[in-house]
Amino acid sequence: AVVCWGFNGNGQTDAPGGIFSAVSAGEFHTCGLRASAAVECWGNYNSGQTNAPGGIFSAVSAGGTHTCGLRAGGAVVCWGANYEGQTNAPGGTFSAVSAGGWHTCGLRTSGAVVCWGANVSGRTDAPDGTFSAVSAGRDHTCGLRASGAVVCWGANADGQTDAPSGAFSAVSAGWLLTCGLRTSGAVECWGDNDVGQAQPPAGKHTAISPGKYHACALSENGTVSCWMIYNSAADVPAWLRSGGLPTTGTGGLLAHGGALPTGVIALALLGASLLALLALARRQPDRGGRR
Repeated sequence: AVVCWGFNGNGQTDAPGGIFSAVSAGEFHTCGLRASAAVECWGNYNSGQTNAPGGIFSAVSAGGTHTCGLRAGGAVVCWGANYEGQTNAPGGTFSAVSAGGWHTCGLRTSGAVVCWGANVSGRTDAPDGTFSAVSAGRDHTCGLRASGAVVCWGANADGQTDAPSGAFSAVSAGWLLTCGLRTSGAVECWGDNDVGQAQPPAGKHTAISPGKYHACALSENGTVSCWMIYNSAADVPAWLRSGGLPTTGTGGLLAHGGALPTGVIALALLGASLLALLALARRQPDRGGRR
């Protein structure tokens, strides 16, 4: 089941019922991959970003005002706004796709990264070489080398492409922030830190997702932690309070106001908007599988 909370001005947190294997948050829309491998989207549809085509997919990624999916055969299909060419996916086979604010990047089965769409600040100028993962943010992109090194390119006004050295197991590009998961399980973030969103808590984690004003991580025990620095609940931005995300906090950590689902196995935070956190609860036992 998909559970969403936060800003809901366009219905982007009104997740439908049923079983999903993956979820991705866009600017004002959200998309999920059904257990049947069909893509379903909800929220803002002004640019057609929620009009998912039929057929079988293996992955989906929601961006600013567009969405891209990976077909079971490895082809990338995109829909929604295309004023920068962000839905003009090239041919060939891919193993992953990531939709950013106004650009999209895909990981070829060869390990090469290919990006298309808006190229302001060089966000689509992927470096040569092989990668094991790619993540497109608002104005920048980051990739994970097979060695575990993170390489980022694009806008760098807040240091969001200044990736630290060392080995990572995952990387996620947000609005003006990037976070990586060290091979030790520790989270490290770089870039915009105006409200402490680049200061993660200690501990071991299995997934990381930065947004605009906050970031969230999934711990080893399946609990979700979100953080930004504030002196009291009254200092938390109104859009977050009204969305139901933070009502309590300890040491600057945000806590969800209600009960979080147990057995969370994946999370996805909007990299290019005010939307909060999405969590994917474990599939029901009789259906089996993981994300």
